[in-house]
Amino acid sequence: MNITVPKSIDLNVKNSESVKRIAAAARNGGVASVLMIPTIKPIYDKLHLAYNLKRANESSFNLLVAIEGIYENKLTDISILKNKGASAIYINSDEDMNLLKRVFEYAEFLDIPIFVNCNNKALSLGVMHDSEIAYSLGISGIPTYAESAEVAKIYELSKHFNAKVVFQCITSKESLEILKNKPKNIYIDVCIDNLYFCDEDLKDFNTLYKTFPPLRSKEDKDALLNACEEGIIDFISSNHIATNNKDLPIEEADFGISKLDIFTQLAYSLPLKIETITKLTSTNPAKLFNIKINEFLTLEKGEFEVDITSFASKGKNCPYKKIKYKIKEYSAKTKTKN
Repeated sequence: MNITVPKSIDLNVKNSESVKRIAAAARNGGVASVLMIPTIKPIYDKLHLAYNLKRANESSFNLLVAIEGIYENKLTDISILKNKGASAIYINSDEDMNLLKRVFEYAEFLDIPIFVNCNNKALSLGVMHDSEIAYSLGISGIPTYAESAEVAKIYELSKHFNAKVVFQCITSKESLEILKNKPKNIYIDVCIDNLYFCDEDLKDFNTLYKTFPPLRSKEDKDALLNACEEGIIDFISSNHIATNNKDLPIEEADFGISKLDIFTQLAYSLPLKIETITKLTSTNPAKLFNIKINEFLTLEKGEFEVDITSFASKGKNCPYKKIKYKIKEYSAKTKTKN
C-alpha cells in the first residue's frame, strides 16, 4: 500500500545554487516551499532580495527568503525588506548583543520569525564532533558547548520578547535540555542528517559525512529522535547545500550534504510515526508561515536506492546514495486533511 502525504516545507536550504536548480530539486523531493538561508551569498538589501524572488516567480516556485538581520556589524533595513517580501530574519548567535537585541525588537514589532544559527565561531574551528572518534583520527573537534552555550544565551534573550524564534539545526542533548520547557513563541529545528547519522560514520575519513553543524554522538542522535516524538522539536529540515569538493583530505573537504532532491522520501523513512513526520515537515512549517497545505505526494511502499545522477541540484555530495530505505505502512487515519 502506498503512502499519501502532504508535500514538505523545507525551512533550511542554503543559497548555494540558483533558484531554478533549487526549485527543480524541491519538486523532485516532494517539497512545495523552501526557506532560503543566506549563508553562502549575502541577502541584506532590496536588490539581493528582489533578485531571488524574481527568479522564484520565473520558476513558478514558492520561495521564502530569509534576510540577514545583521550585515557587516550593522543592522539591516528589516522593516523595508519585510515590506518587499522577506519572510524571515536570519542571524548568527555570536553577533554583538546590542544588535541582536534590536533584531528581536524589530521581529516582535513586525511579526516576522527569526532563524538563529547558534554557534560560537571561535569554538567551531574543527572538522567534526569533538569525541573519541575525532581523537582517534587525529582530527580537531567541535564541542557540543559551541552550540549549547549559544543556545542558552539566545534563549535568555528571547524570554524578554514575544518574537517568534527558531533555533536552527540543533544537534545535541544539552541544547534540548535547555529548550525543553520553551514557550510557544520558541521553536526547535533539527537537520535530517542528525536523525540518520552520527560521528561514527566519519571513522573511515568519509568526507561525504562532513557537514555543519557536525554529526554528533549516537546518544545525541537518539535524543533528537525521541524529542521529535515527544513534541519538543517543531521542524525537520534538510540543511541542503550544493558542494562537490569532497574528494580531498577530510580537513580540506567542504562541509555539507545535498539531499533536497530526496527530502520528503528520506523524512518518511525515518524511524518515527507518520503523524510525527507530517507534523514536523509540513503542518508546523505551514502554520509558522501561514501556508495553506494543498499539495500532496504519493510515496510507493518498499525499498529504493538513491540515484544521485537524477538530482536536479548541482550538488552530488550525498552519502544517502549507498543506503536503501523502507517506506512505512500507511494507515488511512494518518492522512492529513486540508
